[in-house]
Amino acid sequence: MASQRVVITYAAPLVFLSTDHWKQIHASLVSQLPLRNLHWKSPSRPTIRTIQELDVKFVPLETLREDQTATQVPQSLLVKPLLNIYVFICEDSETYKATTRKQIKDWHASVSQRKNQEWLLVHVVRPDQSVAQGRLFQMKTSVLDKVKADFNTDKKDRCVQLVWSAERDNPAVWADLVTKIKEGVLSAFDTALVQREEEVRRSEGQRQMPGWNFCTFFILKESLASSLEGMNLHEDALQQYYELEATFFQVLREKNLSWFGPLITPSASDDSAPLLSVTKKPYRDLILANSISVFDFRVYLLARQCALLSHLGDLEEICGKTVSFLTTMARTLREVENTLPPFFIESWIYSSALSVVDQCDEWARPFELNKSAQAAFSAAKGELVELARHQLDIFGVAAGHLPKRPPFSLSLPANYDSSKEAQVEEAAERISRTELASALVDAEAFYELYVSVTNRAIELYASAGRRKFALKLHGSLAALDVHRGRLSSALQTYTSLPAHYSPHGWTSLEAFMLNRALDIHASAEKPKDREWIHILLHFLRAYVDDMGMDLLLSTEDKEAYVSQLVAALKDAARDLDAETPYPDHPALSMAVAEQDAKLAESRDGSLLKVAIHNRLPCELPVEEIEVQLAGRENSRLSFTHGAATLTPGKNELTLFCPSSSAGTYTLFSSQISIARLHFQWKHTKTPKQIRAGNMPTLVHIPKDLKALDVKLKQPPRIELGTPSKVMVILSTGRNEVATAQVKLHAPSGIQFKYQQVELTGDEPPPVRKDDESVTFLDLKQGQTVVAAVPHSDASAYHFMRINIAVEYVTTTEPDVTRTLRLSRVVATSLPVAINVEDFFRGTRLFTRFTLSSTTHQHVRVRTTHLLSPNEADGVKVTSCIAQKPTVVTITPAQPGRFLFQMDASRGQVRDALKLQISYRMLREEVESLIELAVDEVVSEKPSLEPLRQDLVDKLVQALETNASWVELYGVTGELSVPGIQPGDDEMGSGLDRVLEILNKRRSATSFGEWREIVIPVDVPQMHILAAARLQIMENPFSIEKSKKRTRPLYAGQPISALLTVQTSFHWSPPEDNKVDSYLMRYDIEDLTQDWLVSGRKRGDFVAKDGETFSVPITLIALHHGELALPKIGVTALPLPGEHRMRSSVVPSCETHQVHGAEKVLVLPRGGRSTFVVHMGGANTDM
Repeated sequence: MASQRVVITYAAPLVFLSTDHWKQIHASLVSQLPLRNLHWKSPSRPTIRTIQELDVKFVPLETLREDQTATQVPQSLLVKPLLNIYVFICEDSETYKATTRKQIKDWHASVSQRKNQEWLLVHVVRPDQSVAQGRLFQMKTSVLDKVKADFNTDKKDRCVQLVWSAERDNPAVWADLVTKIKEGVLSAFDTALVQREEEVRRSEGQRQMPGWNFCTFFILKESLASSLEGMNLHEDALQQYYELEATFFQVLREKNLSWFGPLITPSASDDSAPLLSVTKKPYRDLILANSISVFDFRVYLLARQCALLSHLGDLEEICGKTVSFLTTMARTLREVENTLPPFFIESWIYSSALSVVDQCDEWARPFELNKSAQAAFSAAKGELVELARHQLDIFGVAAGHLPKRPPFSLSLPANYDSSKEAQVEEAAERISRTELASALVDAEAFYELYVSVTNRAIELYASAGRRKFALKLHGSLAALDVHRGRLSSALQTYTSLPAHYSPHGWTSLEAFMLNRALDIHASAEKPKDREWIHILLHFLRAYVDDMGMDLLLSTEDKEAYVSQLVAALKDAARDLDAETPYPDHPALSMAVAEQDAKLAESRDGSLLKVAIHNRLPCELPVEEIEVQLAGRENSRLSFTHGAATLTPGKNELTLFCPSSSAGTYTLFSSQISIARLHFQWKHTKTPKQIRAGNMPTLVHIPKDLKALDVKLKQPPRIELGTPSKVMVILSTGRNEVATAQVKLHAPSGIQFKYQQVELTGDEPPPVRKDDESVTFLDLKQGQTVVAAVPHSDASAYHFMRINIAVEYVTTTEPDVTRTLRLSRVVATSLPVAINVEDFFRGTRLFTRFTLSSTTHQHVRVRTTHLLSPNEADGVKVTSCIAQKPTVVTITPAQPGRFLFQMDASRGQVRDALKLQISYRMLREEVESLIELAVDEVVSEKPSLEPLRQDLVDKLVQALETNASWVELYGVTGELSVPGIQPGDDEMGSGLDRVLEILNKRRSATSFGEWREIVIPVDVPQMHILAAARLQIMENPFSIEKSKKRTRPLYAGQPISALLTVQTSFHWSPPEDNKVDSYLMRYDIEDLTQDWLVSGRKRGDFVAKDGETFSVPITLIALHHGELALPKIGVTALPLPGEHRMRSSVVPSCETHQVHGAEKVLVLPRGGRSTFVVHMGGANTDM
């Protein structure tokens, strides 16, 4: 049923209808159409419906008679007019009474009898500027009021006035009239709709009664839908068809199809006619005649629903409903396929799907779809085109154009009958779609059509972002190329497709495509080169990820097939021209089985047990397995295993590393090699993974006490001013070493001078030196080599980190080059700081050395010596502290002081001295003592040999945690280890014996090695040494000081004193030996609180070597008590006539106060003293 427009009739006096005035009004009224923004509120619907636009048809009343619209078949409510309008012109009341009222009454009588129709009176007024506004307004109102009074009998205003003229045609003048028209149309439609809905409900309620007819009910309810559609209420109209469809399915379930014809009565063009066309057959006539087939009825119902959906713009829903309808209807038609022409179903589905795509494109033109809606629409159309392509698969298999195997056979119906293949020629004659008929008999035409339809589907899926569907269709085109013998094109397609599947996890499709690529590669007899290996590896990846490979259809025995591929892989890997890595292949996985590595015992190296999981269904022969561990400073350990066969599932293997580097490492990488093909995995973790709890795998490698080892330490004798050295101590352990190349590297940039290496000890081995390393040759088992390696200045650092790399070859395994990488820290600064103080006393020099610890550790000093190179020439150096056997301990809080005297009785000293200090660190001393004790216990009980290092570590750790043992050890030499509780096991007994040995008294000098520091000490020089002295004389005339003073000293009494200054040039620089005198000045200290000095308090004098200058003075004590005598300052004056750097030259001078420690006793003066005390009172009366 085609939708109809709303009909509105108009009538007017015949004289008025024939005038140009009416024609102008009619044209202007039509220009206001269609009606817009109608708001319909129906009592049967909960919400207001807004009609954006409504087409209206104006027809004269006389052209439409009641008998013309009368019929027994339910029709649309819009067949009859919804509104009748009468237009009249009346300028005064007399004319209205005389003629106009009767004309309106006659018209009103005819239209008011019509059911479900509204009417409206329009009074047209022509503006007249010559009439006064007030009078004109009064005239208009009187006529309109009379009309309303005569005809508005039900209190509903159906009269409207139109003030209009052709000269002043303004759209605003139509507002009232258009509003009245909207109200009239909606009111009439609402009344008619409610009546029709009641009829539909009444008919539906009689469904179980005899005589009820579904087709009659369908026509009645469809009239309701067409009425709503004519009012542009498409959602309400669509709902009616949905309810009709639900009722039909209910009838279908009840199997009461007496109102229908057979399931299908195909006509000649049914297999190619447009699916959504409602005019290709007289569907309503067939429904009314109860002869429509179920097939035609379903097609008509779908077409009506899709037409309404197109008005709503829901094009995706149209495509989805069509796909669902075609697939479900096809299953129904399969039940009667024998009664249909050959391949009718396939031709009908093919034509219908493509026709719907074309129809939807036509419907989509008025709409502007956004990006997401366009993608969904393209995807829905792609499904329709793919459905059409599936029919071509059936045609191709039946006609012999395609093989009956996947992917083409996947489209065949479950009940496919091979006998249909004999009906291809008959089908080619009966199929009405020309392109299909030609494709059945012409293979090239079929292939061209197949590729065209497939590419159309691919384009639609690609534009919709459905990559998986598009790639699947690409695979079918590749399969078509295989069938057509185009192997190179097919191989290229199959090889490129997995790269698109892999990121999305489509392993089944990926595996299938790669399997096909392998088969094509074999069919084309191409060489199994690098490209073939990559295809195979990608296939194996997809195979194990797919857990069984359901799409592996080229062979039934999967295990044999994969085994064959693996064998071919090994041969192809051997023929590769270069090493080929392949990262992270899931067919194999490797993990550390035991995180504690084990020592090889009989040779240097360690063993690591790993678990390799082979996910392939067959054995995999490999040539090498390697695991790399990462340690500090980017160090690497490589564990390897030779050729092996990995069985399916878990394989445990033990890998060997010839390096004996102990410590904790992380699993860095692993590699499994098949000839030149290397499967590689990285096991390092990113900081983000670690924060998420995905910790790296740790591997602990124990220390091999019998393996080759290298230690670094400071030289036993350090002499400042000589080239710096580091001692390299290499121990061969269990090995007889043919060559051992040692390289040292300091991250701080310090350079090592290998060409100047010196070996120490008895019977040093042969050595080979170059600029990069030093190599030791022919080392015996258990031999220890000590070499001093000079290096550049490292005084800027307190400690020096040195990375050691040793590459050595043993005589028992000459083909294995072992690498030992170690990192050591060597102290470069001195453990003690030295402060020097010099005291000149004539020909003697007293030097005091203060030693303080530069670190938090204690330093044990055994001896100190000040050595002079001129000892034989009369320069004698003696220590002023008695040497005892005890050892001095220097702590951060307690420095050590050492005093030496140098006497140059036979000349002046000019050469530098050397301070020799014999010392060792307290930690080194205690560790050495512990090692000696452990060695003694192990010698007594050899079974403790494996526990040697554990015993040492346990004791050292106990001493580090508690320092209470230090004081007792420093006094008695007893080492009482705190916090140790020996157990009852073998280690406990050994520990108990070690503690017993350590608790014995001992002298620190009786064991261990001592180090030496030799520090050059420059002899100080001084031009003038002055010995100043102030002597109290008995009287002013005394020449010498008496040995015993006879007269007491009183405060305020003049005291005679003699000031003497003895000068010596003994320690003057050699270049000043010719100078025989200096001009000097003395100055007596001004002690105004104690002494009053009278005489020459300050004066100049000439100083000569060995002579004494004297001057008498008088002192007066200002108070009694023990008083120190004033100090005498002696300074040298500038040399006359000598200048350096534009400054006067002043000789150096040091003054010694001979009387510095003397004090004199001053008595108070005797006699009577009178004191007057003021009481401070104002009143003196007693």
